[in-house]
Amino acid sequence: MKPIATILIAFFTLATGLLPAATAQDTQIDAAEREKIEQVVQEYLIENPEIIAIAIRELQRRQTLASMGPAIEMYRDYLEKDPNAAVIGNPDGDVTIVEFFDYRCGFCRRHFPEVMKLVREDGNIRFIPRQFPILDRPGETPVSYLASRAALAAQKQGMFEQFHVAAMTVDGSLTEERIYDISRRIGLNVAQLKADMNDRLIIKSVQNTLAIGKDIGFEGTPGYIIGDDVVTGAEGYGRLLQAVNRARSLRATASNASAD
Repeated sequence: MKPIATILIAFFTLATGLLPAATAQDTQIDAAEREKIEQVVQEYLIENPEIIAIAIRELQRRQTLASMGPAIEMYRDYLEKDPNAAVIGNPDGDVTIVEFFDYRCGFCRRHFPEVMKLVREDGNIRFIPRQFPILDRPGETPVSYLASRAALAAQKQGMFEQFHVAAMTVDGSLTEERIYDISRRIGLNVAQLKADMNDRLIIKSVQNTLAIGKDIGFEGTPGYIIGDDVVTGAEGYGRLLQAVNRARSLRATASNASAD
């Protein structure tokens, strides 16, 4: 079994990038020098144990991206540039957040204020909620599916954002009747909404997003694609901000490289 210090070096290197590349190869440093490095790292981690949690999260992020990345790239143009997609925030923002969500998902609804806080405070984010109604069960009214279609029907009346915010913040469980109550309350033409919910393009849009989300590998909600990062679950404002900053940094790096 590897000494704990050796394992901690791997965590430390992953989280901070502070150790020189040579430490990754045992043959490039002698045993005495390696022992000194291990001792320094071990002492640092004892004094700063939170760095291990940071390293574990980073490792998980990279593993998630490795498994989902190829499929995301396959669908990225559709997910981020579909001219028919509903956009909240800045339509010309420099960073796009794509969220796979279900209107009946408790985690999605509790996390929603964090997402909107980031979008509003930043001012330069394109937020694209993608309908991913996965919580319906056989033999039950497909409320998640109906809510998804209602949201896209509301978009036809120019009121997607109003419907989305109302549905994500409504008290109590979402039901079919409550979907229409919400629609009336925010000023939608409910008769037109119901008719548009049966539009074949709306039905196909929901089906496409369901298929894409599953192909990418999302098994629950919420799930976010932010540049070259993937956030699975309601990880909070800080994690989303980290992903947005990473996307901006990579964009700036790519822009500078092309300028050179």
